[in-house]
Amino acid sequence: MLQLLNQAFNQAVKWKRIKYNPVNDANPPAVRKEEMKIWSYDAIKTFLEHCRGERHYLTFFLAIYTGMRRGEILGLKWSDIDFVNKTIHVERSLAYIPKKGYILTSTKTRKSNRIIPISDMVVKELVNYRKQQEIWKEQLGEQYQEEDLVICTETGSKQDPRNVLRALKRLITTSNVTQIRFHDFRHTHASILISKGVDVVKVSKRLGHANAKITLETYAHLIPNEDNDLADIFEKALEKIS
Repeated sequence: MLQLLNQAFNQAVKWKRIKYNPVNDANPPAVRKEEMKIWSYDAIKTFLEHCRGERHYLTFFLAIYTGMRRGEILGLKWSDIDFVNKTIHVERSLAYIPKKGYILTSTKTRKSNRIIPISDMVVKELVNYRKQQEIWKEQLGEQYQEEDLVICTETGSKQDPRNVLRALKRLITTSNVTQIRFHDFRHTHASILISKGVDVVKVSKRLGHANAKITLETYAHLIPNEDNDLADIFEKALEKIS
């Protein structure tokens, strides 16, 4: 809308009808953000138990346990995983490019390219899934498209994100937990870390945010309130110098 008004102003200036741009005094409409939804521990447990054995189980498991973005998970390769040091290197993402379809691209920002420590449980799930993938390879033989992708179709090709979202909606409904978006897995991961007192800077680094300010603005309401202790802390500090 503002762009159209600016164009109209420029045309008017050309015709010498007005001398100033009224758009300069206009306030742009506020950007409405979708409400963040976070699952409880019980909801996480119920959902994962319900979808274990499902085709997209590992996709949802990684989203909850690592906080990675959907595109980052679908762009993850086995070569990105260090099973010895228990880390995942996030360096690419699956994205839709008009006229090209879904392709692997570089990460969203420089900070998005990061190393994520993972737990023994995550390592175990990855190892089990890789064994299943090897079975698919043996069954298909030369028909299997080897792209080294962790999350892929049974033929080894890139996984269509729309299929993941369809499965998510179906499994949420059948497991009878609160409906959330895929991105809310990321919010859930971050909220659990912050509620346990993990430093916001560390959470920001794990999520791959451009800076900690973004993390703080998004999750400030989840940070434990310790303001009541500030007065006593300050008083005790002064007592040491009196």
